[in-house]
Amino acid sequence: MGRGWSQQKRERTAVVFTAVLVCVAYFVGSRVGDALRFMPLITSVMWPPNAILTATLLLAPPRRWWIYILAVFPAHYFGQPADRGLLLVLLLFLTNWSEALIAAISVRAFSGSPTRFDTLRRMAGFIAGAVVLAPFLSSFADAAVVSLFRGEPYGMVWRVRFFSNVLTELALVPAILLAITRGPAWFRSALPRRRLEAVAVMVAPVFVWSVIFESMDGWHAFRASPALPLAFLLPSLLWSAVRFGTGGTSLSLLVTIILATSATAQGRGPLTTVPGEGILGLQIFLTLVGIPLMCLAAVIEERGQAQEAVREQLRFEQLLARLSSSFVHLPGEALQEASETWAGRLGESLRLDEVALHRLSRNPLDFVVVSAWTAPGLPPRPPCTSRDVPWIAEQLRNERVVAIERPEEMPAKAARDVETFRRKEIRSCLSLPLVSGGRLVGALTFITIRSERAWSQELVQRLELVGEVFANAFAQKEAQDALRASEVMKSAILGSLSSGVAVLDRDGRIVAVNDSWARLTPEWEAFGVQVEADDNHVSAAWTAGVDGVAAAREATVGIAAVLNGSRDSFAFEYAAGPPAAARWLALSAVPLKGPEGGAVVSHTDVTERKRAEMEAQRSRQELAHFTRVSTMGELTASLAHELNQPLTAILANAKAAQRFLDHTSPDLGEIREILSDIVDDDRRAGEVIQRLREFLRKGDADFSPLDMNGLLRDVVKLVASDAVIRNVTLALDLGPEATAVNGDRVQLQQLILNLLLNAMEAVAEASPEKRVVTIRSRIEERVVHLEVQDTGPGLQEGVADVIFEPFYTTKAAGMGMGLSIARSIVEAHGGKIRAANNAAGGASFHVVIPLVSATRT
Repeated sequence: MGRGWSQQKRERTAVVFTAVLVCVAYFVGSRVGDALRFMPLITSVMWPPNAILTATLLLAPPRRWWIYILAVFPAHYFGQPADRGLLLVLLLFLTNWSEALIAAISVRAFSGSPTRFDTLRRMAGFIAGAVVLAPFLSSFADAAVVSLFRGEPYGMVWRVRFFSNVLTELALVPAILLAITRGPAWFRSALPRRRLEAVAVMVAPVFVWSVIFESMDGWHAFRASPALPLAFLLPSLLWSAVRFGTGGTSLSLLVTIILATSATAQGRGPLTTVPGEGILGLQIFLTLVGIPLMCLAAVIEERGQAQEAVREQLRFEQLLARLSSSFVHLPGEALQEASETWAGRLGESLRLDEVALHRLSRNPLDFVVVSAWTAPGLPPRPPCTSRDVPWIAEQLRNERVVAIERPEEMPAKAARDVETFRRKEIRSCLSLPLVSGGRLVGALTFITIRSERAWSQELVQRLELVGEVFANAFAQKEAQDALRASEVMKSAILGSLSSGVAVLDRDGRIVAVNDSWARLTPEWEAFGVQVEADDNHVSAAWTAGVDGVAAAREATVGIAAVLNGSRDSFAFEYAAGPPAAARWLALSAVPLKGPEGGAVVSHTDVTERKRAEMEAQRSRQELAHFTRVSTMGELTASLAHELNQPLTAILANAKAAQRFLDHTSPDLGEIREILSDIVDDDRRAGEVIQRLREFLRKGDADFSPLDMNGLLRDVVKLVASDAVIRNVTLALDLGPEATAVNGDRVQLQQLILNLLLNAMEAVAEASPEKRVVTIRSRIEERVVHLEVQDTGPGLQEGVADVIFEPFYTTKAAGMGMGLSIARSIVEAHGGKIRAANNAAGGASFHVVIPLVSATRT
């Protein structure tokens, strides 16, 4: 808020100073106008105050016109002779400022750029509005006032005032405007010989008038035609028009008017014989000559600007072509040096004072300076940061172009930016956002300090092309840095992997490998080939497969399927080397995501893991065998009862046979029946012992097709006596379908036995009539569904999720391994097991194992 108030204060001070300066200039112009009044008329032959006020209104914004109109009233009042009354002074002031007001409004409407006269259109607008229309309209009121108050001839007053103001507006207004807007810059940039030529152009009318006119005043030709000497003024006026444009023409014309009118008023020169008619002729002559010359000067300037624009366009296109070629394929590390070089070339070519190139930092709110250039002769200083110019930085982040001709043009919320401009003495600034691929990457800033700069639309468009080159260079550097970082990261990741990794192209050729791949390469000798980095991986493996290595053929088919997209991934394990010292290797392949395709193949030595798995498998088998032995200990009474029955029957039958043999005539038929019963009882006892031996057998798993219903019946027979002892009813509900599964008989018997014993223990606390264990089997969607259901208390809440974990038990003397072993057996057979409470009470264990037909497909 303090900065805004200070800025407003400075603006008010500038307006007051300008108003005072205009008032002084108006007063001086009034004195000059009175000096050029030599006829017995109140109207001067040249009245500068109106032109001074017109130039002021053209320079000032319309909202401040009333300030300067009121400011010149004191100068008008005190500049009038004392014999004029107040009313006459007021009315004359009204006609004077009305002319300036009409001129300013007309020029703004006709010209489009009221302070410039560098095109024929702008000059025509100025001549039509300020030179002709404004004096023509205001002269009617002025002549009426003078005629009414002073009794002077209306026609004479109108004519003198009209031509006087036409000539004054034509000569003085462009001179004032161009001197203020372009004069200082021209004097700073013009060469010494150019300045000397300008002085010569201004002195030429003085020389013509003083030397030629006055020295030849007595010539007969001059007395016969007093206007003839005016032709000598044309060369100097034409010289000024051709060499110095509208500014030089207006100044030369102004000098000529002042010399001619002053000399004629003093009775010197060729026009002194008829002063009234001579002055009028001089006015008409200079007007008729001045208007075409001013238009000619405007056309010459316009043509020069067009030629300069073409040359500038060519220079810019050459500069842009060299700039673009310099940044094509430029290494990222050379970007800063190239940016500094081209920042200087741009600044020199565009006649700027500072050029700065910024890059968007990791923090998207800040811009980091990449390079900066300062014109020779100016002290180098740090470029502006985002904190110095927050408003401009915000516009750039929103990808908006910021073109500032004067700091005063910035909005009120840019007070901090304005303060920075004034502290750093920045006159004009152009900031371009650098956008590449729809993303802001930086900014390019152009600054002038010694003079203001108008940023035309054409210039901004050209510089945007320059900005695109820098933006693409930034994007290219970021891409190179990202690629380099990616390569470093990829190399680090590949190097840190213990597995051998190879990258294949879409044709199966190895394009990159890590060090571990080279260490594992000898393992490929198991495929019959030696794979190098330039070998075709699939072809080499296929060749080995043809030579008889089955693993190579499987690897070839799997990797080829990943490469052609028919498989999302591939993995398998194989053993290499002699059986006594076999090593296990794992091979996997995944596709490369990208338009060019390819795959990543990983080759890992998994011998230790495989050995650990086999050791764990042996431990599980030992534990399972121990569990089976322990279970048999629990079934001792049942097994003794199961064996005691056939043995007792054998003994009784043998004694009966002895008694029959003691008879003198033994009944051989009875003896045959007794021997048949003995054989049946012996077979029955042998089956019990055989089932027991098979159950207690220790060895590796032997998978073969088995009838699940037959296994269920065998296990039920094994525990039937134990069920009788426990007073538990075993109910079999077996489906009529064939239930052939591919499995190990001992493991599946242990699974069923564990589930039956757990179920009988669960119903031990129930009443005798409720001690029922139901065993069901059925076929469901190519699997065998086995269910063991009890009528016990059921499972506690949350137990179903952990009941199959090792060492989890609800028994006081249990080890917690029975159900864990059951799950291992089921999973080894490709099945699943789960437990759940029944709706009517008790719990059920569900086992699903694929059928033989399902496992083969």
